Amino acid sequence: MPNSRTISADITDIDEARAVGGELFYPHDVRVTDRDDRFGVHLAVRSFGAVTVGRLSYESAVRVETGPLCDGYQVNVPATGALSTAYGQDTVIATPTMAVVHGPHRPTRLEGWGGGEDVMTMKLDRFAVEDTLERLLGHPLRSPLEMAPGLAVDRGPGQELWRLARVLVDQVYGVDGHGPDVGGSVFDASPFADSLAQSIITGLLYAHEHNYAEELRHPTAAGGPTAIRAAVAYIEEHAAEPIGVSDVAVHAGLCMRALQQGFARHLETTPSAFLRQVRLGRVRDALLASDADATTVATVASSWGFFSLGRFAAQYREAYGEAPSQTLRRKL
Repeated sequence: MPNSRTISADITDIDEARAVGGELFYPHDVRVTDRDDRFGVHLAVRSFGAVTVGRLSYESAVRVETGPLCDGYQVNVPATGALSTAYGQDTVIATPTMAVVHGPHRPTRLEGWGGGEDVMTMKLDRFAVEDTLERLLGHPLRSPLEMAPGLAVDRGPGQELWRLARVLVDQVYGVDGHGPDVGGSVFDASPFADSLAQSIITGLLYAHEHNYAEELRHPTAAGGPTAIRAAVAYIEEHAAEPIGVSDVAVHAGLCMRALQQGFARHLETTPSAFLRQVRLGRVRDALLASDADATTVATVASSWGFFSLGRFAAQYREAYGEAPSQTLRRKL
């Protein structure tokens, strides 16, 4: 699919700004914090596959608040100045050397601007991020991915990642005469930009701190003893069968207590939770590959051992941030 062109807008109506920003990024509320300020926002946004980049500036001092982002991971870096930000209870002052990283699970807040300063933004599709992480780990996520709220972009891996991201971010400066002409670029109708976007997702997972970072960076150590690796392999191979934790223990040559302790120590979960997560992942794959007119969520779920549809739906939403019926209707 061809990459999009840059969408650029100057908006002075606050309701229009809420609508446009909600469509391009996330539903949000924006309020002017200084009554003497006249509202105005300038934005330029462009999508490259699973990554949407942009530059955003408010002429007035504002507070921007969202609910849980749900479908994306967000990275914001001010070009100048500072922004006060919050992700749930975590707070970070975002600066040109400190990016703020927001996940899909908790409400967010950004407060500042007032002088027309640019904030460079990057939205990474949640499913692309989590699918990439699962592929790198070699197993389904055991719990939601939680990233640290701040990332230094002036040193170390964060600096290297941001240099790569700026290649895409700078494309939105091609409008209004501030950068290279977007026409006739290698970024237009080319798989190059999509590949670069995927590299940025992979780079963020390796460069940033999160609850899977240690396992990702040291897969051999994180994999645990041979018996635990055998238990994981057995679960993944036989998840479609009516196996239980006792079957896993027998195959791994462990007593139940040792199996539980091994999973807790090396995988930070329980055997039953890991089995459930594997099956949820297989259900998701099947829903994505199915025709919504020819099958039902209940049929797919029951084929993987989920017979209580209400409980299954709650577990599925917790794992993937959407109802299974939404996945079934979503096209690959």
